[in-house]
Amino acid sequence: MFQVAKGVKIPFPEKIREEYQLFSNCVRFHLSIEKVAPMLRDFIQQEPEPFFLALHLPLSEQEEKPLRKLPSDPFHERVYYLDGQSREQMLALLEQYGALLLEDGLSQFSVGSHVTQADFFVQKYKLIAIYDQDPARFTGLLQQYGLRETERLLTAWDTFTRDTPGSCMRIEMDGMSVYEICEQLTERGLYAAKIVEE
Repeated sequence: MFQVAKGVKIPFPEKIREEYQLFSNCVRFHLSIEKVAPMLRDFIQQEPEPFFLALHLPLSEQEEKPLRKLPSDPFHERVYYLDGQSREQMLALLEQYGALLLEDGLSQFSVGSHVTQADFFVQKYKLIAIYDQDPARFTGLLQQYGLRETERLLTAWDTFTRDTPGSCMRIEMDGMSVYEICEQLTERGLYAAKIVEE
């Protein structure tokens, strides 16, 4: 049974399949949430160090006001980076913060190699994309986790209707949210890089 993150509500999770779709610059897929951390560890093990972490956090309501002129305008998020991490440091970060990052519904994050620029990006509703110049080289890893290739990936958004929308929520674990992760990692070199549309 496909498991979604605690901070994510998908109206019909039974419609989501563990499949991947290959594109020229990435491979996109859905994976049951309990399998994501092991796959991400495997990604870190196979890619060359050093690594970077990118953390995407929604702007506050006050920060959004000058950026959103109309209700139809997109929301925004601030992107933070932590660069130059060794394999051991990145695995330790995943061990310390991975469960909260994966279960949280509001944030997005990615881990990438500075050498290959391959980027494992956990996006909204936990849709995952691995960006790379040669994304086909990751199909073996995906197949190890039971994913099958499809010509059209059914995403969480495809299951939403006006009457059955999805939702993403902030969660806490042991009194910590993703914003506390951001504060803690700032002491270790995390820096705010840019503001982008969600």
